[in-house]
Amino acid sequence: MAGSRIYRSRIAGFVLATGCALLLQPAAAMAATLPTPVDIDECRIVGNRADVSAYKPIVLSFTNRRATAAKIVAFTIGYSGRTERIIDRGTFTQNVQIDHAFAGFYNVRYRGPSPSVCRVDYVGFSDGTAWPAPSAAPAPS
Repeated sequence: MAGSRIYRSRIAGFVLATGCALLLQPAAAMAATLPTPVDIDECRIVGNRADVSAYKPIVLSFTNRRATAAKIVAFTIGYSGRTERIIDRGTFTQNVQIDHAFAGFYNVRYRGPSPSVCRVDYVGFSDGTAWPAPSAAPAPS
């Protein structure tokens, strides 16, 4: 009988400690669990024989999932040891797939269509709010 009370009190202490730890998490850690408001549908690099294409080799397709239109979306793309920051401006309404191509990765050897990194870093909305990714690059100017 006494053993089960001790066991229950240990479980209760563990649950209490875990709950307190979750409540005391910093805002940045909590933001890491928030979903990205923009989904990347396609992210690929276009090659031209042995090199990355000289004309708009970065193909990005994305969809805004929020009801508020996005005005600016910033991406980071890594490929072949280099990084490009892509900033797309426009009016990107909810659930409409946007297909754009961008310049970048000049004089890089083509190593297939898949970049090593392709992520959304920042989304600015038409109502003045913004979604910065956790530990992302600063907002585009």
